[in-house]
Amino acid sequence: MSSRRVVIAAAGGAAVALAGLFVTDTFDDALRAVGATPKPLPRPEDTSLMRAVVEDQQRVLAVARGAGNPEVVTLVSAQLVQLGTTPGTGTEDGDLAEVLRAAVGHRATDARAAISPDFAQVLASMSAGLAQAVTLA
Repeated sequence: MSSRRVVIAAAGGAAVALAGLFVTDTFDDALRAVGATPKPLPRPEDTSLMRAVVEDQQRVLAVARGAGNPEVVTLVSAQLVQLGTTPGTGTEDGDLAEVLRAAVGHRATDARAAISPDFAQVLASMSAGLAQAVTLA
């Protein structure tokens, strides 16, 4: 029969181990090791980054609409849909090539700032697509 001290020490050790897994971001790896599938949750940093990316992409879309460039409108609209949002319908005046170049740099910077590797890959891909669209502007 276990004494209370042994039970308390074991529970404390388990709590410290779980806290260590959370702090080092390896809890999901530990779950996978025992056969469980973790539920992916977005990091707060990526959630706020996503909002900023969507806002910036909506502005690029508005300038593309204002410039009357259907190819860029189609590209940016598709990117916004893939981010899970509805493309805006507004228009805005501006130099489309300049706005696209700025967006290319922003998406590349965002890709480096993203926590999730999958999100970083999406942002890098968006940056590449926008870089190609500069030739269409």
